[in-house]
Amino acid sequence: MVDESTNVTPAPPAAGTQENVESGDRLGAAERSLLHIEVPEVEVKRNPIVAFFMFLGAFMIPGLGMFCEAYFVFAVGNLATIWKKEYYDCWKTHTTCPVKLSDSITYTQVCGIIFGQLVLGFFADRIGRKWGSVSTAATMVVGGILIIVSNGPTDRALWAMFTAVQFIFGIGVGGEYPVASTSANERAESSTKLMKRRGETVVLVFSMQGWGNLVNTAVIIAILAGFQQYGPHYNNHSLEVTWRLSYAIGLIPLVGILLHRIFHLRESAVWQRKREALKAMGGNSAKGVQWRKFSLLMYYYWHRNFGTSMNWFVWDFAFYGNKLFQGTFIAIINPKASVIQILEWTLLNSAVALVGYYFAAFTIDKPWMGRMRMQMMGFAWMFVLFLICAVHFKELQTPKYIHTFQFLYYFSSFWGQFGPNATTWLLPAELAPTEVRSMCHGFSAAVGKAGALVAGVVFGLVDMRVKFWISAFCGLAGVVLTLFTTPDITGLDLREGDRRWLAILDGHHDAYHGEAVNPRYLSLFERMLGYGKLYRPQSEAEHIVAYKDAPKAAEMTSAPAGKGQDS
Repeated sequence: MVDESTNVTPAPPAAGTQENVESGDRLGAAERSLLHIEVPEVEVKRNPIVAFFMFLGAFMIPGLGMFCEAYFVFAVGNLATIWKKEYYDCWKTHTTCPVKLSDSITYTQVCGIIFGQLVLGFFADRIGRKWGSVSTAATMVVGGILIIVSNGPTDRALWAMFTAVQFIFGIGVGGEYPVASTSANERAESSTKLMKRRGETVVLVFSMQGWGNLVNTAVIIAILAGFQQYGPHYNNHSLEVTWRLSYAIGLIPLVGILLHRIFHLRESAVWQRKREALKAMGGNSAKGVQWRKFSLLMYYYWHRNFGTSMNWFVWDFAFYGNKLFQGTFIAIINPKASVIQILEWTLLNSAVALVGYYFAAFTIDKPWMGRMRMQMMGFAWMFVLFLICAVHFKELQTPKYIHTFQFLYYFSSFWGQFGPNATTWLLPAELAPTEVRSMCHGFSAAVGKAGALVAGVVFGLVDMRVKFWISAFCGLAGVVLTLFTTPDITGLDLREGDRRWLAILDGHHDAYHGEAVNPRYLSLFERMLGYGKLYRPQSEAEHIVAYKDAPKAAEMTSAPAGKGQDS
């Protein structure tokens, strides 16, 4: 029996002892809660048009949070060119505002995101996926309203308020990462139709981030065109309306998703069943049990958390660095580009990247692809493409090769999405037990966003060519990290990971012999640690059958006794 008042896992009790029987009964009851999840069937629609819209709604509605997150987050970069025209003294000459104003907005936003990922990610494992989702959407709505109404007696005061409220909005954005990913994973796991398409389901939800970026750029272009702001001379009132109206339009789906989550969203069946399994094992009431669980998580899963975190770090370092020098890159292609022309180049880059999301979604569950191969492939292409840009930087800037330069840059965006951007969002939730899934995802995402912060500092200190060198070697680092620390769990039932976690909590990790320790589902590092030696498929099959049959056997043996007592 587990001593829940200490962080030390006791040795398994001897076979046949009363302690062993009690432990087996407790673990068996918990496993039955997991193995007997009622899997709802998805209604089949015969009308192909209805089926198509059902398919779209299945990932568009759950992904609206990521859509709004991207719409608001990437708006800062898209609107910066407008603000440099409208608030010239503040953004261009810096006579009324600090020189690092734009950096301050980005850093404040990212700090809010990191805070939300850690805090809301932690609480979503305790209050549930529904109310975790409601919390993130409500925080983003409040932050979004404050962004739109940001004002002040001077330019400095206006942008001081705008910068401060970015932190509030960032908290909601940060919480959306772990909540949306864990909810999508668990929704797929609770459906027979989606169980074998878990990766596709999650990445399609994540693809709404790409749509948020693209739609925001398109909306700004449309508003500018409506006011006929083609340059070189601009009307300040038109520019003011443009950026505030673009944010207001993004607030509409954000309010809608908040109302949907409050009144229509159901709690995750997987999360609820896991809580029942934990109650069968004694719950969380014992003194020190939470700290003990954390120590067990660090002991058995530290390498997975390290791998997902550091892969996300190097990806965000390169990705946000890529975004930071996007304006400089466009200036190389077209030095005299107007505001609308710059946004059109950005729109093209967003469209190319969006295609990558769908290549990722529709191949990630294929046995010939999977998570690990896709992530390594994306990182490898990043390394090659950015390396070419770095080595031939001077030649690529010449008129003869400028379009080659453009192709290499945009092609890297495609492989970023058809690779690490999709997998780093998917894997942290898949590789962790349900009980701590949101927290682990939030931690990995926070480390990733720290990479974005570091990129903002580092890329501001080096020239254009060095930026490509750095991005290239981030790709190489991602290949190496993925090879050693990332398991490919394509096709693995996530309940197996939960069964392994229950055995760990019960102090009997060595007694678990199921698919979660199958060498094919372990990372290279985990195989080196010897976890694969625990895999015994034959004994595990008998074990599962015994647990599934246990309730029927109990009913058969208890029925006569009940009649005898009544008489």
